[in-house]
Amino acid sequence: MDEFVQWLTENWGWVAAIAAGILVVAVSLNLLPDARIPTSPDFATSGDEARDLAVGAIQIVTSEGKWNDPEAHTIRDSKALRSTMVSMWGLTDRQSWLETIEELPQRRTDSLRDSLFELRAELARTSGRRPSQREWLAAAKERGASGRDVKGVINAVVEIEKSLKKSALRTVVLPASETIESVRGYAQGQQIAVATWGVALGFASRDDIRPMLREISEQARRDFGSWQEFGRSYLLGRVLRLVEQGMPVEKAIEKNEDGIRAYGQLFDARRGNSGPWSTLPW
Repeated sequence: MDEFVQWLTENWGWVAAIAAGILVVAVSLNLLPDARIPTSPDFATSGDEARDLAVGAIQIVTSEGKWNDPEAHTIRDSKALRSTMVSMWGLTDRQSWLETIEELPQRRTDSLRDSLFELRAELARTSGRRPSQREWLAAAKERGASGRDVKGVINAVVEIEKSLKKSALRTVVLPASETIESVRGYAQGQQIAVATWGVALGFASRDDIRPMLREISEQARRDFGSWQEFGRSYLLGRVLRLVEQGMPVEKAIEKNEDGIRAYGQLFDARRGNSGPWSTLPW
């Protein structure tokens, strides 16, 4: 015992440094957000149903749900969340719920914005790269699309995309080589989520929504070529929707941080809990 005390006395600096290092690691782990996507142990994380549900994953988890839960138990079990879904989405009965799912693609459509995306996609295919803001605006003017609204849309998209160039859990959200060609993924992700909320609100059963999930999922796969393409489309559409509602671009980007984090979680394959976008086939 005396020898041990003597050793501690002689090496107290090293002991203190090791203890401090352990403390820093412990505190950091507690402060860092969990890299794992919220997942229910009661439902499958593979197979066709899980693959379809994964299309709605960002919308589901940013609404406090578990990505693979087709019955939205988090909402079903919370009076406050159910009330929010009813008031925010107008989901008052089965008919309003069905109409919302059917109408979401049209509600998220904007003729000017979508035509500008089509133009940029055309330029990208021709040049083999994402056109710059100046090139995009010049091409729009050449096609006869000019004015404050055109410039506003282009400026907003480019500013939002700058925020998507970051990494989320070691996943680069928007590489310089990629061009987001549409925001259709936003409506599709919302459709999947709303379908599950209908089960939680008692408008349908899990079996009822299976054909809906499959149809929406198949459409997404016709529109996009990968989870990455789909996810970027969803994120950009999500922020643009806030901007179109009158929110300043900077504030809308700030409110998208949870979406970017979810994107990274969905691709994260660490901690023994692989994100579904890293394991499920597109």
